[in-house]
Amino acid sequence: EGKYRVLTEDGLETLFATNYFGPFLLTNLLLDLMKCTPHSRIINVSSVMSNYGTIDLQNLNAEKSYSPSKCYAASKLAMVLFTRELARQLEGSGVTANVLHPGVVNTDLFRNLSFLFRYPIKGFVTLFCK
Repeated sequence: EGKYRVLTEDGLETLFATNYFGPFLLTNLLLDLMKCTPHSRIINVSSVMSNYGTIDLQNLNAEKSYSPSKCYAASKLAMVLFTRELARQLEGSGVTANVLHPGVVNTDLFRNLSFLFRYPIKGFVTLFCK
């Protein structure tokens, strides 16, 4: 698990489906209701990894090449871009859209990094992050 590309039953790359397409779909399904509800808020979660992401529209589903860390970073960048555009489109509608990076937490995010990078980063996170 982790190093091999896994697809959802809809044929989407799992990381991108979970981190971007799922929240994108949910947001769009709820948007009309939110516009009718005073002071509605959309809060999407991204990651500092979005700073390292690139979106290759010719390889969005990671068919040409697959890297879990690149897919993760791309999905988080997509969330940032989506939320920024959504906020722009919703100006004056009573709905606010924000995207945030929750801070560094001790997760298994780095499990696919090489040994030389994984353990120093994991050690730092263990010592200094929750």
